[in-house]
Amino acid sequence: MKHFKKFVIIALVLQMVNTSCNEVKKTAKPNIIIVMCDQFRFDRLGVMGDKVIQTPNLDALSKEGILFKNAYCPSPVCTPSRASLKTGLFPPGNGMVTNWVPFKEKIAGSTDINKYLLPERLKAQGYYTGMAGKLHFVPAEENFGFDFKSLNDAPYSVYADDDKHSDYVKWLKAYHFKNSETDIVEIFDKDESYYPDSIYKFIMGSGWRTEEQHDIPWTIKESIKFLETRDSEKPFFLFTSIFGPHQPYLAPAPWDSLYNPDDIVLGPRFPAVMENSPIFQLNHGKLAKRLHSSWDDNKYKEVVAAYYGQISMIDRYLGKMFDFLKEKGLWENTWIIFLADHGDFNSAYGTFFKGEMYDVSVKIPLIIKPAAGHGLKGIKRELVNSIDLYGTILDIAGDKEWNNLPQMESKSLLPLIDNSSAGEWENKVFSIIGNNPETNLCMLRTGSLKIIRKSIKDREPIYELYDFDKDPYEVQNEYGNSEYLNVREKLRTELDSWWKKQAKRYPKKLDNSFRK
Repeated sequence: MKHFKKFVIIALVLQMVNTSCNEVKKTAKPNIIIVMCDQFRFDRLGVMGDKVIQTPNLDALSKEGILFKNAYCPSPVCTPSRASLKTGLFPPGNGMVTNWVPFKEKIAGSTDINKYLLPERLKAQGYYTGMAGKLHFVPAEENFGFDFKSLNDAPYSVYADDDKHSDYVKWLKAYHFKNSETDIVEIFDKDESYYPDSIYKFIMGSGWRTEEQHDIPWTIKESIKFLETRDSEKPFFLFTSIFGPHQPYLAPAPWDSLYNPDDIVLGPRFPAVMENSPIFQLNHGKLAKRLHSSWDDNKYKEVVAAYYGQISMIDRYLGKMFDFLKEKGLWENTWIIFLADHGDFNSAYGTFFKGEMYDVSVKIPLIIKPAAGHGLKGIKRELVNSIDLYGTILDIAGDKEWNNLPQMESKSLLPLIDNSSAGEWENKVFSIIGNNPETNLCMLRTGSLKIIRKSIKDREPIYELYDFDKDPYEVQNEYGNSEYLNVREKLRTELDSWWKKQAKRYPKKLDNSFRK
């Protein structure tokens, strides 16, 4: 009997050890969460030096990881930037050179786009994948590698059929307007249709939703639903994509009155009229002059205060998701990456919106909290691009082949994160926007200098040059300054060469059938 008891005890111990080993195997790979906001200016965070805005949860996240102070996006517009993050290719290479156009069917003439898609490659590494919120890929019916997909590309129907595919709109109708004659899409459409007649109403919106009805808490609830219902046998990848602080800026109560416009500081970029910047004048000059001449400072401050309110609302709900991860024991083994797809002028130069190569538009906030035992905490000032998150995430997941894909343009940020070869980092970033190489816009920043190139059909391109050591707010174009002649020519040659490479990769024909 004694021998039998010993045998049972030994068997139980071995079973426990085996179970423990299996659990270790199951959790060997870390979880990965990307939190992306839309149109979030890089410096609208407490940790980035804004003394008015309240972002305690994102500030705390940066203290647990790495704050990248000089992060840029591959394209300062929604879909192209997101597509680059998901493929490791700049927009001409993946085909999504503007909103509401599909990926190329083939890359480099023969390679299927699915071989590049980040969620597909993560699934091949054993990850369970999910997304909640804004994806902004077409056709919207496709899963694009996500096992779980809860979509809200946009709640309006002005530009495409985004409202018809929005799970958020369906939820809003079913749970808040079930017995109502109110056409909520019509309200969203009205707010969006104020452009260009009333820029103020277009930017602000009517603020008609309650906090409970808003898409920010909905996106976090859907993210938590994924975390609760995922395949727990696998590590997970979650893309939490919040529609804000993209316009309409005006958040529901109490967030709409959180900031007193009198406390808003418009900053040193605000009064600059950019008279010596031909690209600015060509692309944004009319709107800037219109607003400068028709708005007083108080009106600008009202708009920025509304933007701040929505950011603080986002921060609060991200805090709820972070608390859930901690309560469920997931925090330590999860990488969390916070960023934006692009920025927003948000009163700089007296104007708003995106689509330009000035820092307020093309620079982004970027915070990376590694899983426990990985990376070093602190601040990084190297120039980085969010396209490099593609390689970073696949390195984390154990994908050894991503860098062998044809035309791959992503790098990995892991050398900076773990400081293994930070001194060898190439301090250089590119960005590009436009659906036609004959009229597109691109930029190169290297060290303290940025050169911007605007293609002009049937004419020579035009350029601007900025020196951040002398002009940190990017208001003085130095391209015509003889002191910069030699470096200007060197940078122009390099940017022209990059532009030519990208021009060859543009899709031969754009499928605009998804756009109204």
